[in-house]
Amino acid sequence: MLHAVSATLAIAAAQAPSAPSEPPAAIRRPNLQVLTTVPESQLFPMMNAIADSLGVRCDFCHVRVSPDPTKTWSLAGGWVWDRDDKQPKRVARDMMRMVLDINTRQFGARMVVTCYTCHRGAVAPGRFPPLPPRDYSTIAEPPAPTLPAFDEVWNAYVRAVAEPARGFSTTVLNATDDRSEGRHGTLEVVFKGADRVRLTSRIPPDAPASQTMIGDGGWVASGSGSRALRPDETARTRRSALRYRPIKIDRPANARIVGVERVGSRDAYVAVSEVDPRTKTTWFFDVAAGLLLRERTTTETALVPLQEQIDYDDYRRVDGVMLPFVMRSSDGSPFDTSIRAFTSIRHNVDVDDSTFEMPARPPAECR
Repeated sequence: MLHAVSATLAIAAAQAPSAPSEPPAAIRRPNLQVLTTVPESQLFPMMNAIADSLGVRCDFCHVRVSPDPTKTWSLAGGWVWDRDDKQPKRVARDMMRMVLDINTRQFGARMVVTCYTCHRGAVAPGRFPPLPPRDYSTIAEPPAPTLPAFDEVWNAYVRAVAEPARGFSTTVLNATDDRSEGRHGTLEVVFKGADRVRLTSRIPPDAPASQTMIGDGGWVASGSGSRALRPDETARTRRSALRYRPIKIDRPANARIVGVERVGSRDAYVAVSEVDPRTKTTWFFDVAAGLLLRERTTTETALVPLQEQIDYDDYRRVDGVMLPFVMRSSDGSPFDTSIRAFTSIRHNVDVDDSTFEMPARPPAECR
């Protein structure tokens, strides 16, 4: 089995998108025994997805010493990740090896089986379906819907948003930002022209944090100082910023309509686009109104798929453009869910160029 696990991890590493600037997490964390090829940026999202699959928190497997009692559970710190005191952590390693072995032997190293496949949000996997059984005589196969081409859905979306051909010279959006564990803050997004945007968020008691894009570069700033964006951060920051424009996505070249699903109380066309061999994006467009209701990114990893989702709700017309006044973001961690409700959206207001300048003399620790 161990040989099969090693082969699986080697295949996963070979198929994953190249990230030369990010070595495996095992270099910094020598006690990693199974997920030795996983990059650091995927490690904690992967752990969160596993915990969510079992309906547990991090302390189910990991040791925590002297957390800060003044902070919320997820921010209190005190974790000693490399300690193996708890039996569930040792069991989890065996279960990871089992999942990797099943996928290698039965599915050609495709990640078909995951922790959630069996656990479904419970520590003990279910063995039986619920009783009494379903009445299969009342179940009818719904007729397959006639699906439009993606171009038809995309054009309906653009018409529904009704963004002016020349856009707006500036846009300033302000929102409340409500997070899990009773954390509440604010968000401001400022656009100027076609290539400048600044996002500033604050969740007290932390100092404000900003991300700024200027052309193909940009910078980030927080209470500890400021620094230029790394190349691997610019694409992610650009995607985040684009969500606050009237048209939320760039038109994908290879999208296709794959079905109709329910999003809340609305029927939605489901469009899928392959970003790379291990990443796909799925969009849900309102069948009746044409507007974008949901955006989901799925990234395959060595063990579990990682998902990020944005829901767009409460569309209103502002200066002739349809804009969502509520955005809900979530991923595999219960601590990362946020609801951003916009209190004002203003177009063509005065925005000074200094808004996009990086603070001078970034401290050495922020390099």
